[in-house]
Amino acid sequence: MPDLEHARFRATIQYDGTAFRGWQLQPDERTVQGVVEDALSRLLPTHQGTTAAGRTDGGVHAAGQEIAFEAPDVRQPKELRRGLNALLPEDVWIPRLGYAEESFHPRFDAIARRYEYLASDTGDLTSPLIRDRVWQLARNDAEPVEAEHLSEISLSVVGRGSFAAFSKAGQPKRGTMCEVRQAIWSRTPAGLLHFTIVADRFLHRMVRYLVATLIEVATGRRGRDELERLLAEAGEDPSRPVEGVRPPVPAPAWGLYLTGVRYADGWNRPPGIPGFLGATRTSRAQDD
Repeated sequence: MPDLEHARFRATIQYDGTAFRGWQLQPDERTVQGVVEDALSRLLPTHQGTTAAGRTDGGVHAAGQEIAFEAPDVRQPKELRRGLNALLPEDVWIPRLGYAEESFHPRFDAIARRYEYLASDTGDLTSPLIRDRVWQLARNDAEPVEAEHLSEISLSVVGRGSFAAFSKAGQPKRGTMCEVRQAIWSRTPAGLLHFTIVADRFLHRMVRYLVATLIEVATGRRGRDELERLLAEAGEDPSRPVEGVRPPVPAPAWGLYLTGVRYADGWNRPPGIPGFLGATRTSRAQDD
């Protein structure tokens, strides 16, 4: 049973990253963590800050960010969730909130994370109405990219290895080794290119670098041998370029979605992007 005076909570958060400078608190910038902690402070003045499963960059969206915080146990989770949602801006929403074990840490207890990316590769699927949600590769008629071909190329990134060449900055304490467990492309019912990647961890901007590079290979703008060399020769230093290979460039942030975090008891939500793919319901009860 939770302490009657003090408890640890966990919540799944969804947000539209368009108007944020990312998740993490930054001075004089609008961040997701900032607005969440502001709402917590108004509802529970003695809360002790939040921790998250990962830091998303400015413009990146989330359907399954997981956070934890400690606060006086003065409200039931259902009431606390309703109060927070009433105070949060319209571009942030909490679909699930409940008690957590005192030792729970949303980042260090995670065993996998899932990102999804959306791109339109023909002019028929280009629209200003989705410009902050989808990477629009073509504004005019263009030959579509075969999702099966992209998936076949993406097999090269599955497995354990250094992804230093696909990172803006290194992580000295944890290195650049990641285990990618799934990397697959498909078509949405509307015809958008849809990329799903699951790994134990991700480096800074890793998914965006991979998406752009894989599309370059599929469209013939980069040789497959270059992809293999970027994966094989990067070592542990993101600042060291692979000789004779053009450095990758990242895909835009606005096509990227953090859609789930996996813990010992399972994923915090099913795959899918609200509004494009899948429902917004979580895999566990909304209020524990």
